[in-house]
Amino acid sequence: MKKSKRFTIDERVLKWTKRHKKYNLMYTSIILIIAVVLLIFAMKAQKITPVEVMAKPNNELRMTYLGNINMNDHIRKNNLNDTFGAVKDILKGSDYSTTSLHLSQFSDDQKVNMQENIDNIMYLKSLNMKSVNLINETLDNVQARDLQRAVEAQTGYNFLTGNGSNPINSKTVQQDIKGKKVANVSFTDIESDYSDTLKNTTSISLEPSIFIPLIKKLKEQNDYVVVNVDWGIPDERHVTTRQQKYAHALADAGADVIIGHNTVVQEIEKYKDTDIFYSLGNVTSENFLSKNQQGLAVQQNWNGKTSDFKVTPLRSKAGKVSKANPNKVEEKKLLNTLESDTINLKKEKGGYHYEPKK
Repeated sequence: MKKSKRFTIDERVLKWTKRHKKYNLMYTSIILIIAVVLLIFAMKAQKITPVEVMAKPNNELRMTYLGNINMNDHIRKNNLNDTFGAVKDILKGSDYSTTSLHLSQFSDDQKVNMQENIDNIMYLKSLNMKSVNLINETLDNVQARDLQRAVEAQTGYNFLTGNGSNPINSKTVQQDIKGKKVANVSFTDIESDYSDTLKNTTSISLEPSIFIPLIKKLKEQNDYVVVNVDWGIPDERHVTTRQQKYAHALADAGADVIIGHNTVVQEIEKYKDTDIFYSLGNVTSENFLSKNQQGLAVQQNWNGKTSDFKVTPLRSKAGKVSKANPNKVEEKKLLNTLESDTINLKKEKGGYHYEPKK
């Protein structure tokens, strides 16, 4: 019997190609359809949902608090109005608002760094921010002072707090808001997990001998005292004993509301007459981890004696901020993180109503 000739590798490839050629169009069509479906899904997944504005009686002050903002080179490649579009309405409708901004290093040229950071700060002011707490890992003490002076020459008043503007431990922002005096001061727990010495030289230290007399004085001179705290424990979801100890001491000294700034959200507590938001997480972040792309927007109505709060979860998507729409599992996890022994969060349209437990 005559043996059949074995095909060479080239002949086998050619034979396979001819056999499957008639299926190529079908395969290509299927792949194209899948790609289109994935593109549509991705576009829907990145849909920006604005934060709904909380109703406000005419005789009350509206205050808004946001977590950490990063406006680095990557984020600034987007249109900033699109990036922050989801929170523009709640800021526009506020009588007072504050956030924390990471100072960014845009180049090796310090003049460029200075101007870019000034532009970031002034953009936040254009959104109706009344004060900005700076988080500094970029500028030294002298540069931080120069930045403060340059910004406040444009704003016309003490606009900055925090560890980018406090070479002297006394810097506060005090303003008259619709007939009420509102003070804002920021502290950093520099003895926590910080390794960068810049933080030690440009912060008001979270030290009782410093913050107790300072807050007592602010309370004597003002109707409402807002305290920002950078706890120095990134990515920690659970409130530590150290955090609670210092938060209660801040409250006893006269803080009316405490706004914490870590990289992830943490629980909410009602301690005596003080509302403590241990961490509002991030509004925008350069960290790609999901937990670092989450934050809270807090709206508050204050009538001079009592407050009403609305908490809305935020999520950063492709450098743009959006109201988060968690599924049931995500929502349960969020509420487990936020609720404490002292408060409940009641779901309402657009967020959660903060209700102290009796």
